[in-house]
Amino acid sequence: MLAKLKSPRVLITGVVALVALFAVAYFTLFDTDSPPAFKLDANGETNAAAPPAGELAGTWTVSEGTAGYRVREKLASLPAPSDAVGRTNAVTGQVTLSGQDGAYRAGNVNFTVDVSQLKSDSTRRDGKIKEIGLETDKYPQATFTAAGPIDIPQEAVAGQAVTVQAEGDMNLHGMTKKVTIPLQVQRSGNQVQIVGNYEFAWADFGMTAPSIPPFVSVTGSPKLEFTIKLSKQA
Repeated sequence: MLAKLKSPRVLITGVVALVALFAVAYFTLFDTDSPPAFKLDANGETNAAAPPAGELAGTWTVSEGTAGYRVREKLASLPAPSDAVGRTNAVTGQVTLSGQDGAYRAGNVNFTVDVSQLKSDSTRRDGKIKEIGLETDKYPQATFTAAGPIDIPQEAVAGQAVTVQAEGDMNLHGMTKKVTIPLQVQRSGNQVQIVGNYEFAWADFGMTAPSIPPFVSVTGSPKLEFTIKLSKQA
C-alpha cells in the first residue's frame, strides 16, 4: 500500500528528471548567444557615414551581402534563451539608379539568396531545414523583385540614413507572394548599404514550422533579415 502511495511521486520525479536531461542536452547542443540583428554600419555619431562619392546614376550590384532567418526556439514547455539564426553570404542582385533634375529613382531591383547555403550554430538544425520548414534541398533559392521604380529621398542622395518601402514579389519555398519590405538605406562613400527584415507566417509560403515535438519546436513567426552593400559597375 505504501509503495502505491509513493509511485506517483516517483513518476513525477522521473518526468522532471527527464525534462531536465533534455534541457541540459538542448542548452549544450545549441548556442545560447544569438547574432544581433543587422543595422546600418554608419549608425551612431562615432561611426558616421563617409561623404557620398561619385555619380549616383548607373547600375549597382551586390558587392557584399548577408541574408538569413531568425525564429524563436522552444524546448518542451521551457522558453529558449535565444533565437535560432541562420545566415549565408550567397547573395546576388542589382539595382539601376536613374536621375533627372536632381531626383533619383531605383529600378530593376532584384535580389537572389541561395538559401541552400544557410548556416547556423548547429549542424543538426542546418540539416533539418533542408528537409522541413524551408526545405532548401527542394527550394534552394529565394528571390525578391520590386514591382516598379522606388523613389529615392533627397536625404538619401545626400548620404543620410532613410527608410523606404519596397513593394514587390518574393519567391520563397517555391511560392510567390506580394510583399512590402521596409528598407533602411544609406549612401556611404562609393557604396550604398541596404538593411531590412520581413516577418511572415509559415503558411504564407506553404511552410510548416521545423519542429521536432516534444523536444524542440519553434514558436511565433519567422523573420527574413539581410544587409546588402552595393557598388556601382564601372
